[in-house]
Amino acid sequence: MIIPPENLSKSSTNVTVRAIVIGFLLIPANTYFIMWNHLKYWSTLPTTISLIYNAVISLMILVSLNFLIQRFAPRLALKHGEFMTVYMMLSVSSALAGHDMIQTVMPTMADGFWFATPENEWRQIFWGYLPPWMVVGNLSILEGFYEGESTFYTQHHFWGWVRPAIWWTVLLTSLTWVMICLSALLRKQWIEHERLSYPITQLPLEMTRPDGRLFKSKMMWLGFAIAGGIDLINGLHVFWPAFPEIPIRQAEIGHYFTESPWDALGWTPIYILSFAVGLGFLMSLEMSFSVWFFYLFWKFERVIGKAFGLTAFPRFPYDQSQVMGGYLMLSCLVLYGGRNYLRSILNNLFWLRNDEDHPRWVVWGLIGGLLFLLVFSYRGGLALWVGGFYFLFYYLLSIGITRVRAEVGPPTNDVSATPHGFLVDVFGSRQLAPQSLAMIRLYMAFNRGSRAHVMPHTLEGFKVADATQLDKPHQLVWVMVIATITGTLAAFWAYLDVGYRIGVVSVGQYLGIVGYNTLRGWLYHPTDTDFVSVAFMAVGALFVGLLWWLRTIFSLWPFHPAGYLIGSSSWNVGWLWFSIFISWAIKVTLLKIGGIRLYRKAYPLFLGLLLGEFTIGGAWVLIRLFFGVTVYSFYR
Repeated sequence: MIIPPENLSKSSTNVTVRAIVIGFLLIPANTYFIMWNHLKYWSTLPTTISLIYNAVISLMILVSLNFLIQRFAPRLALKHGEFMTVYMMLSVSSALAGHDMIQTVMPTMADGFWFATPENEWRQIFWGYLPPWMVVGNLSILEGFYEGESTFYTQHHFWGWVRPAIWWTVLLTSLTWVMICLSALLRKQWIEHERLSYPITQLPLEMTRPDGRLFKSKMMWLGFAIAGGIDLINGLHVFWPAFPEIPIRQAEIGHYFTESPWDALGWTPIYILSFAVGLGFLMSLEMSFSVWFFYLFWKFERVIGKAFGLTAFPRFPYDQSQVMGGYLMLSCLVLYGGRNYLRSILNNLFWLRNDEDHPRWVVWGLIGGLLFLLVFSYRGGLALWVGGFYFLFYYLLSIGITRVRAEVGPPTNDVSATPHGFLVDVFGSRQLAPQSLAMIRLYMAFNRGSRAHVMPHTLEGFKVADATQLDKPHQLVWVMVIATITGTLAAFWAYLDVGYRIGVVSVGQYLGIVGYNTLRGWLYHPTDTDFVSVAFMAVGALFVGLLWWLRTIFSLWPFHPAGYLIGSSSWNVGWLWFSIFISWAIKVTLLKIGGIRLYRKAYPLFLGLLLGEFTIGGAWVLIRLFFGVTVYSFYR
């Protein structure tokens, strides 16, 4: 149960030029923070969380400054819709700069050349298949990039990166454009007809309410003090070890199970993270229960598999296959649920009225974007039929991830399933031409784990436009395009600036070598259809379909199919599952003791946990950035 923050503004507003300018100016600073934190420290990674904390911190600073402006020059104060325009621009641009997006695009552009050796035979096996306009193969350009103590701002370095950076910007802008069109197409069905809750948007919307009631709430400040106090104390402990520490990340139960088959549990931490407790409270009871339940479900699936000898299958329990089948089923069920609305658009494809109910530009923009992606991919060597399947599954997966975010708001988007994994398992690498496999390898750069997937942020942009009563929500489309182009270029600049300063060898070894070894394996040891994997895809699809069907029959059915899909992530969800369990237990207790009234009273406290963790924990990260010292990391 959540409280949807609807109708928060007193009157409708428009997208303003000053809001766009503020967002435009903040994007480079936010992007530089993300890249420096990624390349230098590889911890407290903001884009691995659904609610990107650097965007929340920026919003907090703007809100604080706006309080002063309201006091001394009220006519110049920012309006609710303007705040949310800036937030949306920062969210979209941060996602593009984030984990599994440009942070993996950059190593993909160069790793295949820098890490090539006579032993791995990369040069002979796939160099000739990589499109030269998407990669950087000049080792004299890459030397400073990987070894550091250099600068990007030389003519040789700059022009060596310009062409591939421009083409990747075109590609990522086109990918995002299709996501924007899909979000605009689904907006009316999901926001107005189904009235999904969008839990991730609740904190930003409440922070920027015109009445400022969140900051007048004693419960919010209590939550802020709890989370911020923990981070402050633990932060001081890092500087002075004699200072007491609050142990919130000490327990790991996997260490106690060392005998077979229980050792298959693996890493199973019991961490108490304030922001995860806050995010868990914003989720529905059904979803928060499903996340922690299915996390343990997947763990015990491995235990049972080992007990019965199923680990003879090298990829058991084929979690990637099950999750891919599950997401495809979820997307199909979601689209089928909105079939009447979609049919009304498709039936009038060539005679659409150009209004919000019949958005002509959305349909033609979607078709044009997909055609461009197919042509672009074909130019790079991807066969048309392979490209068609690739983008079909990529965008079905995108719709599934976005639906989960819109409906239940999980704290992370970590998804093990990928389109390239699907294609290789279903068709076998033997059936795919080497040029197609090379292009698929490059495309792995923007779908390695979907933690920083852009589409959920675009649809949440339309949600906040609706909640703040933005007069012309379609204006946000062009704002998102501006944020996409600006954010992509800023991310390339920030990565190159930091990379040439400190070197990226350690990051490259993790992100690039694995991917290019995968391509080497596809080409050197071609495979046929993996029928076991396909069978597990069917298992995942059928299980999600069963859970969905049971939810429609039993009103109190406790299992959400999204929990089954999210719980498969043993890494990101491993950090968060116990905190979500705590928030679920607290919410159940509150509702049983005091009902909805007590729940509403406690609601600001959990927003305070989020805000306190992000503010104080984020402050430690900024101190590390500015002073280069070791600090407390509130996450990872």
